[in-house]
Amino acid sequence: MNVLAFKLSPIGDTVMFLPVVQTLRRLKPQWKLTVCTTPVCASLFRPCLPEADIWAEDRAKLQKVWRRPYALLAWLRRVRNLRPDAVLLSFDQSSMARMLAIASGARVRIGGAGSAVRWSHGLTHEVAIYQGHSLAEWDWEMARTLATISDLEWPPTPNPPQLSVNQGRMKSVRPRVLIHPGASRAYQCWAADRYVRLAESLATDCDVTWVDFPGGPSAAPGAPVSRAAPADLDAFVALAASSDLFVGNHSGPFHLASATGTLCVVPTGPTLGVCDPPWATGGTQILRMQGLACMPCDKLIMSPNRCTNAQTPMACLNYWTVEAVEKVCRESLARRNPIP
Repeated sequence: MNVLAFKLSPIGDTVMFLPVVQTLRRLKPQWKLTVCTTPVCASLFRPCLPEADIWAEDRAKLQKVWRRPYALLAWLRRVRNLRPDAVLLSFDQSSMARMLAIASGARVRIGGAGSAVRWSHGLTHEVAIYQGHSLAEWDWEMARTLATISDLEWPPTPNPPQLSVNQGRMKSVRPRVLIHPGASRAYQCWAADRYVRLAESLATDCDVTWVDFPGGPSAAPGAPVSRAAPADLDAFVALAASSDLFVGNHSGPFHLASATGTLCVVPTGPTLGVCDPPWATGGTQILRMQGLACMPCDKLIMSPNRCTNAQTPMACLNYWTVEAVEKVCRESLARRNPIP
């Protein structure tokens, strides 16, 4: 079978889709499998796919390609030349991805039910999310539909994604803590000055590394906290895999750290529970305030991309004090790597 998968998505959503591609490759190495993803996320697929089968494109360009006839023609020519038997569209792919799926000539086109796109047609199989499932499990059930059509026995649950630098952690005298204060949207972020205070407090008996990134906060901790600016996802994953604890927002870096098996502490509020990775280790703590009527701001398909609490803005994240988050961090470290 020849399968084309569209997954032009943020890092976290792509990490949760990764087990689908890895499992298809493992169970059916003879299948032709092409993934259309973003340039940032392309490296996630390189361990299991040849470079020629990774189609890296900018998500915004695809969404607007209808405005540029010659560019659209190039997209159409490429999907036609692939000649896929089936297209996987996940739940968050654009109208243009659906149109290209039809143009490809694929007889099977599988996607998520209820997707909020301008043109909601084009699928031959719509898969609804089950009660209690995460986005990763939703992607998994879409792949199960493909497996059923192909008489392929599909595993009951997704395995954790295998990242290219998953590795054992070397023992160290002091626990190693990695702090990433960013996220794709500002309203998803715990205050940067609180991350700074947390880093400086943990640095009294831990080796703390602060991640710098383009567009990051101007506030940053001083010595003895070290600074790192990973050049790409592979460099960040290597850094996360060598850490005992990751602390950050509910974001792509969290999903990457969780996939390496690193314990995570994540202050959050706007993000739906279905966005949590199902393979997060037992010691991972996703901190959500309870009883706040506006939580979560985000929706399954469409999100407001802003805090909706006009009376007490950012109440969900401001609830978590530095002292409260530090306590959870130290409890997590004590279970994994006791502080002397």
